Amino acid sequence: MLMAAKENDNNNSDVESAIRRYKRIPLSLAVAKRIEIDMTLEGRAGGMHGILMNISAGGMAVIVPEPAAEGSGMECEFSFMGIKEHVTGRIIRAEKKYADTYMLGVQFNKVSFRFEETLNHMAEDHDKCEFRYLTMIEEACFRGCFFRPLCGKRIKKDF
Repeated sequence: MLMAAKENDNNNSDVESAIRRYKRIPLSLAVAKRIEIDMTLEGRAGGMHGILMNISAGGMAVIVPEPAAEGSGMECEFSFMGIKEHVTGRIIRAEKKYADTYMLGVQFNKVSFRFEETLNHMAEDHDKCEFRYLTMIEEACFRGCFFRPLCGKRIKKDF
């Protein structure tokens, strides 16, 4: 469907930007509440506490208690899946969600190879698990799954 739209559209930039370079790792609310981050926003005194909702090697979505301007720079320290990473980026989307909560879409400037590789493995394993779970072709849980520490499924196995 994206390809057909791309072929019929003389201005391809919107369609091309819709194609993601990295797979996202969605986090269930139960898991997301446990992954809290502290970030500093350009032009704002002090830090801001947020809850990570999804992440990829290219960026993240985070829930915060205060609005932030699109285009603003940001930085944060991650301690995620055993990797400590200082990340910088910019806010590419900022929208009010509910009373006193805002969703920020952040595009990372650059991440380390190890951080990118870990996130990509987690996203691939999440997709594999979802496929196996939904199709019931084989047991969803598998040994060596990178996503396992963040999995919220009741069927999760202890290996």
